[in-house]
Amino acid sequence: MIAAWRKLPALARDTVWAVLATLVVLGVPLLSAPSGLHTPLWAALVCAVCAPLAVRRRLPMTAALASGAAVVLAQVLHQPGAGTWVAVGAFMSAAYHAERHRWLPMAAATGWLVGLEVVSFGLPPDPFGLVTPVAAGLAPMALGHILRLRHDEVRQAELVQRAQERAQLAREVHDVVGHHLSAIRLQAVGARRGTPADAQKALDLIAEISGTALGETRRLLGLLRDQEDMDTDLGSLLAGLSRQGLRVRLDGDPLRDEVPSRVRYAVYRIVQESLTNVMRHSGASRAVVRIRRRPRLVEATVEDNGRAVPGGPEAPKGGGLRGMRERAALLGGTLTAGPREPSGWRVTARFPLDENGAER
Repeated sequence: MIAAWRKLPALARDTVWAVLATLVVLGVPLLSAPSGLHTPLWAALVCAVCAPLAVRRRLPMTAALASGAAVVLAQVLHQPGAGTWVAVGAFMSAAYHAERHRWLPMAAATGWLVGLEVVSFGLPPDPFGLVTPVAAGLAPMALGHILRLRHDEVRQAELVQRAQERAQLAREVHDVVGHHLSAIRLQAVGARRGTPADAQKALDLIAEISGTALGETRRLLGLLRDQEDMDTDLGSLLAGLSRQGLRVRLDGDPLRDEVPSRVRYAVYRIVQESLTNVMRHSGASRAVVRIRRRPRLVEATVEDNGRAVPGGPEAPKGGGLRGMRERAALLGGTLTAGPREPSGWRVTARFPLDENGAER
């Protein structure tokens, strides 16, 4: 029922509210007061007060002013209550739906309330006597403005979340595609320099790597929001790299289900990106991946025996290292990278956990 209601156009829904308001304003007095007090003129004025609600979203200020003017006219013609609360609701709606000059509904409502008070009771001896009724009438307008601010905050948060999701998607695609393309390039270069048998072996590996890349990309696009199902098998990752010529050893905890899936996935991608950089830049033949699981910390370290030495040139600056730091920071962790003794490169990522093993 609610879903069907929401599918209706805004104009149709507002028209229903206008009709319901008209029936309530007309019906309640007729049931509780002598019929002689309510004339066709009064009924016409009630309709004039309620009808503008049908366009309260498309023309918020017009609807509020038209409804308020009908209420003032009813007072001038000495007709019984013609739905003042409906006009207040129209001004409240205007405060919520106004896109520009959001101060205007409040100013218009203030003028309307003062005018209605003067028409109904005349000028009070003390102008401060208008403060209480005007303040009471403005309270719903203030509520409408607050609700709109809250709506805008939620909307802005949704936009920020979508931007973060797009950035995460770009980072994930960079990691997956960059890793596999680097491996394919290395195999292709090796095939050109080796024997026909080496070339055939390289082509077989290229076919395997490209198939894995396609599979990971499909899963990534379909399951990015549900990282419970994303691949975090470090053993398979390291075995694939070893077949490509980089000998990699896994030392320590492989991070099973007791570690939050987001942390496992971040560790997997950081290890993958680190080893991709090893194959691209370091000239290393061996690497070690160390995973340590402590009560309130998960630590992942990747070390290689490449050419980097302490005090030597820094690693090439690019999106890979920055992306790894951002990935760690999203989970409250840290990432450091630099040369190690006596030579080679070390990347260390640390992710804090609470006392129950959940990410902080």
